[in-house]
Amino acid sequence: MGKALIALLTDFGRRDYFVASLKGVILSINPDCQIVDLTHEVPDYNLQAAAFILWACYQFFPAGTIFLTVVDPGVGSERRLILLQTDRHIFIAPDNGVLSLILNQERAELFEVSNKKFFITDRRTSFEGRDKMAPVAAWMSLGVSVTELARPVTSVKRLDFAEPQLRPKEIQGNIIYEDKFGNLITSISQELVARFLERNKGTNLVLLAGKKKITDMAPTYSLASADRPFFMINSLGLLEIALYKKSAAETLGLGSGDPVVLKVD
Repeated sequence: MGKALIALLTDFGRRDYFVASLKGVILSINPDCQIVDLTHEVPDYNLQAAAFILWACYQFFPAGTIFLTVVDPGVGSERRLILLQTDRHIFIAPDNGVLSLILNQERAELFEVSNKKFFITDRRTSFEGRDKMAPVAAWMSLGVSVTELARPVTSVKRLDFAEPQLRPKEIQGNIIYEDKFGNLITSISQELVARFLERNKGTNLVLLAGKKKITDMAPTYSLASADRPFFMINSLGLLEIALYKKSAAETLGLGSGDPVVLKVD
């Protein structure tokens, strides 16, 4: 059996002591633990972005990985600390909806972290990622059972991710994430596009994004026109708006939450 693996996702950035503190707590409890950084560059307090990033990469991690997500605008409040257990992975996070997309994808057992003896302190603090969540993840990596750490719950908080709507002549969706290159990822899936094309064979597609009309579709970035925005199905199986070697978000003035409509021309 390999080393236990804890994957960290936060909005802490790299300049301060926050990430180092999480790792210090984990390694003090389990010096043999392997720690992987998903990212610490989630936009400040942006639960939707954190939920998307976690969803985009968790499935590529080995069974047994413990995902610790600390994007926590409600730190020190009455919000709970939750734990999700799926067939392959464990997720620990504040109960603020940041695990919504995991719950949409996976069947999971739901728990509230409740055994205070595994915390550094049971007081409310301004850094509960360090004081409560990190030690819980570390003790789990040593084999402490979920039932010793937490109690079952029937529900957790969900974020409102609007589902795309399939119409006879269009699919209505929205932009859900902007990556570092300025590519704009939408909520419209490859499966939904395939169903739409089956209903509308032999037609040309256009994408309306905000007030912009995009007519070019390409299989990948390098095969698109250099100076024209285009849409494609990306590596996650989602419709994406891009501009080769440029920022589509900046050029088009679009961002997360903006509506998109894929339709017959």
